[in-house]
Amino acid sequence: MTVEIHDRNNIPKLLNAFPKEKERILRVAGAFLEGKIKELITETPSEWKPLHPFTIQRKKSDKPLIDTGTHILNRITHKVEGDVVKVGVFGESALIASVHEFGCKIRVTEKMRKFLHAQGLHLRKDTEYITIPQRSFLRLGFDKNKEELEQLIDKNVKAVVEKFVIKL
Repeated sequence: MTVEIHDRNNIPKLLNAFPKEKERILRVAGAFLEGKIKELITETPSEWKPLHPFTIQRKKSDKPLIDTGTHILNRITHKVEGDVVKVGVFGESALIASVHEFGCKIRVTEKMRKFLHAQGLHLRKDTEYITIPQRSFLRLGFDKNKEELEQLIDKNVKAVVEKFVIKL
């Protein structure tokens, strides 16, 4: 690769513009990944275990992470903090999102058993745990789009540098 310096006098302009440009590039990357993760959820990856029939009946849908009310899909966002862009679910919904992302094993209490029974889900007497399977949407979304994300960032960084000082 050949690098040709256009104007060394523009290097200070590049350095002054870089913090703002860096934040812009991180926002672009965050928005891209946020969109890809939401797209992944709406497509229901084959890697995900299907919902339990009771859940489908209650939700009136067989789509994991898409629900009426406070569904995870609408909680996914991105934010820039310094030199980092974070993409995920933040705040009060983060715990629910992490249960879906990593799965979880919940001990059945008598109170829970009675509640579920009242809802129409009759657990066997020997059921000690309810298992919510892992349905990774953040990690899977990143893994499936890592290469395209890297290319997007590279393209944006290259454009900033070229704008100020060099031609590749």
